[in-house]
Amino acid sequence: MDDQIVKLTHGIGWVLFVGALLILTGIGIYGFVIDTVMALSIKVLISAVYVGLSVLFLSILRQRLIERKTDKYKDVEI
Repeated sequence: MDDQIVKLTHGIGWVLFVGALLILTGIGIYGFVIDTVMALSIKVLISAVYVGLSVLFLSILRQRLIERKTDKYKDVEI
C-alpha cells in the first residue's frame, strides 16, 4: 500500500476520472441549455431537481465539515 507506483497510478486514475466526468457533465449541460426541442417548463423542472439536490449536498457537506472540527471521537481507534 505504501508503494510509490501504486500511489502514482491511483492519483492519475482519479485525475483522469474526475476530468472526464467534468468534461462530460459540461457537454451535457451545454446540450441541455442549447436544446430547442424541449419545452421551457420541462427544463425548469429538471433544473429544479438538480439544483435542489446540489443544495442538499452542500448543506450536508457544510454540516459534516463543521462537525469534523468538534468531533470528540475522531481519534478513537477501533
